[in-house]
Amino acid sequence: MAADDAKEKKHEMMEVPGFELYERLGEGTMGVVFRARHQFTDQIVALKVLYPILAGNVTYLERFRAEAEAAVHLDHPNLVRVHGFGQRGLTYFICMEYVEGINLRDLLAREGALDELTVIVIGMCVASALHYAWEKSRLIHRDVKPENLLISKDGRLKLCDMGIAKRMVPQPVDKSLTRTGYVVGTPHYIAPEQLKGGKELDCRVDIYALGATLYNAATGHTIHQADNMFSLLMKQASEPARDPREIMPGLDDAFCKLLLQMLDLDREKRPANWTVVYDELAAIHERLTLARMSAPIRISSAERVETQTPGATA
Repeated sequence: MAADDAKEKKHEMMEVPGFELYERLGEGTMGVVFRARHQFTDQIVALKVLYPILAGNVTYLERFRAEAEAAVHLDHPNLVRVHGFGQRGLTYFICMEYVEGINLRDLLAREGALDELTVIVIGMCVASALHYAWEKSRLIHRDVKPENLLISKDGRLKLCDMGIAKRMVPQPVDKSLTRTGYVVGTPHYIAPEQLKGGKELDCRVDIYALGATLYNAATGHTIHQADNMFSLLMKQASEPARDPREIMPGLDDAFCKLLLQMLDLDREKRPANWTVVYDELAAIHERLTLARMSAPIRISSAERVETQTPGATA
């Protein structure tokens, strides 16, 4: 986008001293994300500005600050970098790496179900990133969903919104910081134990959410549909996911078995950790790639070479 165009799209309704806000990139449960320019460094960033109603909750802000500070120390190629948590007057924000591209939700809306190998690569990228976050800082994301998976113009995948992650280790802070009455997550992707307000959460809530995301990407459908939010939440909490092969019959059996395991209502029956998820996805990817490479070449009547080997990038 040219500089003049960017200035024309500058957001006039909100100001954050030290930043020049351009277009709105998205909106979530906690705030609005803008493309912005840091006026001191001239760097283009993604700036998440918290809703005023949350900014007035001191308990929430203290917990959010601690969790954002934990995310600052994460450095992984498939994670959007969190530069810092800031305050300007009564405005609170998180400054993050800006990724120019498209999120998976919009890609699915445009393209429909993706090629199976592409979906598996997406899963491997997210599993690698969240394994790193879990092993380094015992962080769980709590809101893995297509909207939070960004695909840059050069094909790199980045998981964003680690700023709302929760650190699952004892912290030397007031216990009241855990009692916000706020359930983080998105209905179509939230794990049953998270939806029910469970306190002893671990990386398996993210394993469930990734399973729901990959299911959506591979079939073009969410795991449950309902006419209203109450019915959807009831299904999410108590109804098993249907076999994705009922929607997309050509999907690989082992891949579907893994998805259903990741989506088990009982977290004890899900993969125990990210290493298991990554290794199984990698094995399936290798097998499917070799099978496609060895697929016979078909010669049409016009003697044109045709293959069935689409590329897979993420």
